[in-house]
Amino acid sequence: MSNVDQIVVLLSLVVVFFIYKYIRLHFKTKKIEYEFTSIVNHAFRTPLTRIMWISKELEKDLPTNERLLQLQNLNNANMKLLEIVDLIVGIKDIKNTTGYFFEATSLRDIVEKSITKYREEINKKNITFQVSAFKDIPLLTADLKKITFVIDTMIENAIIYTPQDGKVLMDCIANSQKLTLFISDTGMGLSMGEKMRIFSRFYRSKRAILAYPDGMGLRLYLSKQIVARHGGSIYAKSKGINKGTTFFLSLPFKK
Repeated sequence: MSNVDQIVVLLSLVVVFFIYKYIRLHFKTKKIEYEFTSIVNHAFRTPLTRIMWISKELEKDLPTNERLLQLQNLNNANMKLLEIVDLIVGIKDIKNTTGYFFEATSLRDIVEKSITKYREEINKKNITFQVSAFKDIPLLTADLKKITFVIDTMIENAIIYTPQDGKVLMDCIANSQKLTLFISDTGMGLSMGEKMRIFSRFYRSKRAILAYPDGMGLRLYLSKQIVARHGGSIYAKSKGINKGTTFFLSLPFKK
């Protein structure tokens, strides 16, 4: 084979390689677009359907206490829609450094307020929710809103994926350099593959979808980005399927 022939073959291989990469990227992009559209469609449809149903109920001549309950349900559905919008916008803005406001923050206050948000769900499932006293835990320098989102996500996950009459334990330890918050549950646990992918964008296992169809696979992804921006880490441990999960959140003390 002459040098010219070798060059032609080489160029042909290069062209084939780039065509292959383009086709693969194209289908990968299409797959992501399809997954995103499906997730968003389902996520919006549930609260919107609920709002329509509640609106029809409010057209009826209801007793005052029942009307107030339906109005509260309507407000909850609206808040769910706003949360979905915030999640979608968060994909674009989460790494924007100008969007972070760092201040002295009490981890204990964040945890207490978060538990209050989910108290109804905790009571419905009769979950034993234990929280330590968090003694001698100093203030953190953090973005209050974003770290609140992370802790809300950890607590919500523990509640959603823990069965009726289950247990959840929260505690925090600190040294001179960092604090580590952990939350353990007696829920569905994680397989090895799930542990490796759980913080990926849009990822939800089949078991998670069956347990909670309304998830978007974004909260843990965004949480990881937020924690990284704070110079910390977030990760999960589990002994296997149906053996519970423990999420760890480590944040440094810094000025």
